[in-house]
Amino acid sequence: MDHAALDRIHLEPQDPLPARESCLLLRDLTPEAVATFLDQAGPAAGVDHPLLMVEVRHMGGAMARPSPVEDAVCSRDALYFMDSVGILAAPPAAEAVEQATQRLYTAMAPYGTGHTMVNIHGTPGDEQDRARAWTPEVYDRLRHDKATYDPANLLRYGHAVTPA
Repeated sequence: MDHAALDRIHLEPQDPLPARESCLLLRDLTPEAVATFLDQAGPAAGVDHPLLMVEVRHMGGAMARPSPVEDAVCSRDALYFMDSVGILAAPPAAEAVEQATQRLYTAMAPYGTGHTMVNIHGTPGDEQDRARAWTPEVYDRLRHDKATYDPANLLRYGHAVTPA
């Protein structure tokens, strides 16, 4: 598949679109976690649920195995990840998406690892929020590397790591 066509895999929009994406890494998918998920995003959530997509994907496999070289992948202890997307079409819709997202992630937090994956983290918050994509040890190493290679913090947009 040509690289330019990769967005076709999930039929993602071709043009920019205001959206709210979030992710939570899950330790396991217990019956309680499934019930909580379905209460928040399944049929019980109703037909007017404002989130466009909510999914749980299996991880494990090669992703769970330690790397033979040092890396910054910190999701190896998660067996699943939950991802959601809501379209922020207008102020009332944006508020409904934000509320549904907060309810979902608050309800699922007890089953999570407390971490996210940086590439599907969602809207970057403050430094503490952005740091959830890594373990504290890896984040400290990344901050040290940033201070070494980008001390002026020129690469500072999105989910940027701040220099130590």
